[in-house]
Amino acid sequence: MRKSKLALTVSMSSIVLLSGCATMERHGGKIVGALSGAALGALACEGDPACIAIGLVGGLVLGDLYDDRQEKLRKLVKEKNIALQTRTLKTFNSDKDNALELSINDGGMFEVGSSDLKTRARMDLMSIATIYREKPQKILVIGHTDASGSDALNQTLSERRAEAVAKLFQDVGVPAGQIYFQGAGESQPVATNDTPDGRAGNRRVEIVEIDSEESLAAYNLQRQNDSKYLAHSNRTQSEKKKVIERVKSTPEPQKKPVPALADKPTTRPALSKKALVDFGGQPASTNIAEIREATGKTSGDKNGIKFSLFSQAVADMPAELSPCYIDAPRKTGDIQNLATGQKLDIASLDMTDYWPGLNGNVWLDTVNGHMIAFQDLRVLRDSGTPQGKPTVRVYENIQSDKTADFVAQPYIESYPGEDGLLLRAYFGANQPIECMDVVMKNGSSSAAKAGILYYADGPGLYQQNIMLQRIR
Repeated sequence: MRKSKLALTVSMSSIVLLSGCATMERHGGKIVGALSGAALGALACEGDPACIAIGLVGGLVLGDLYDDRQEKLRKLVKEKNIALQTRTLKTFNSDKDNALELSINDGGMFEVGSSDLKTRARMDLMSIATIYREKPQKILVIGHTDASGSDALNQTLSERRAEAVAKLFQDVGVPAGQIYFQGAGESQPVATNDTPDGRAGNRRVEIVEIDSEESLAAYNLQRQNDSKYLAHSNRTQSEKKKVIERVKSTPEPQKKPVPALADKPTTRPALSKKALVDFGGQPASTNIAEIREATGKTSGDKNGIKFSLFSQAVADMPAELSPCYIDAPRKTGDIQNLATGQKLDIASLDMTDYWPGLNGNVWLDTVNGHMIAFQDLRVLRDSGTPQGKPTVRVYENIQSDKTADFVAQPYIESYPGEDGLLLRAYFGANQPIECMDVVMKNGSSSAAKAGILYYADGPGLYQQNIMLQRIR
């Protein structure tokens, strides 16, 4: 029986591969939906033709909807010359493409520093909204800004803009209960923030139509861990310039002995005068090829977000991946329902499996006589999302210290790749570490693949390798 199921799946795949390019472009959603529905039917229905047909029809319905949406959007683009892009994708809780993502460049859509839509933008968005009025699924509107201004200001502004577009969809006739909005601020750039054109490209609105609230929660988790956004820094050009100047002016370190028991200082020095902890490193570099190679390419199946069969996009780890110190923490706002104002709860998602070795284990390493330990480090397997608040403890002298000299709960980001999981940790003020890039293996392992920590000493910035080991 299993052989016949496999034969049916391969046969359906052959139909897709033999379809002409024009057919795929116009009916790609229907074909992909039918393929997924029939394949699932073959695996779940023990070969029953009637049961398989039900799965085929279910896939066709969703594929038809996306084909219809994209065909109408194509016509609208030609009529009104609107700059937009679309793609279909799937979330980790689905076995088929279950979402349609639309991105609109809003560089000229809003007044500067305002959530008020310009007249032309309002008319264009109303035309787009009418396409979603018929048979609406869950609709998420995401607002984005460039890196100009403070993080808090950009977050608030992007949320207000997303809500403004969401309300416009409601005005056109999309039920408010089906509409959600979110501000992503400057956290997900698609272009450089160094040029006017790049900043305009980052000031955009995205509209995601998806099959359920559960899938919406899954989409949000995957999006936060999508490494394509690492290709561009979320800092301004002037901010990056200051960081680079700091790195270039960092002097070679003076050799300092590891403190003996009697030499342990009784008071901690101020961060601006000397390092809180001397990790014995070298001046920081912008080259993190080792980190990039250890992570490998991102994979649609492993990383969650999957491009459709007719997409030309390739999801690789960015070639110009920057060290963590050149970036800033990438935080997004909550997803809220337009009708109720309630925040989206991810508790409905079935996410009980953890990344191998990252289910609350303790990881540690000794660096220049100082021990660094990660406690309660947990990462969800399906989405690659950090969970909870892991604690990092630093012991200045492992021969004498029974309690940690520094304790922190850093903000942690994660980016899954084919070869490893990139963990990026940002520490707060008055901590001995500024940030850290660590790559864990995808399979079960007792040691990390690579790691670099960055720390301040006076005005300079230094780096040191760290190879975390799992102790339980």
